[in-house]
Amino acid sequence: LILFQKGQTTTPPPFEIFFCFGEEWPDQKPKEKKLITVQVVPVVARLLLEMFSGELSWSADSIPLQISHPDLKDKMVEQFKELHQLWQNQQQLPPGQPGPG
Repeated sequence: LILFQKGQTTTPPPFEIFFCFGEEWPDQKPKEKKLITVQVVPVVARLLLEMFSGELSWSADSIPLQISHPDLKDKMVEQFKELHQLWQNQQQLPPGQPGPG
């Protein structure tokens, strides 16, 4: 992600995770031909990629996470929201002006 953000690679890093159930995989069949496949997209990875590529078009308050009891995941979401707010503030500074901290 850092290399992509710095322009040292043109290919964004993969962050999707694929699971196949009931069949051997990988094999010669493409994943689209499998009976049961699940694609997991970690929200934080997708949002970080969008943030660094300039394609971010969401509000940090709209992350659709529902966690029953406060725990480490809740703290991570709050820290990500703070990181996003800092990034937004940094984007609004005039060129050449140092950011906070």
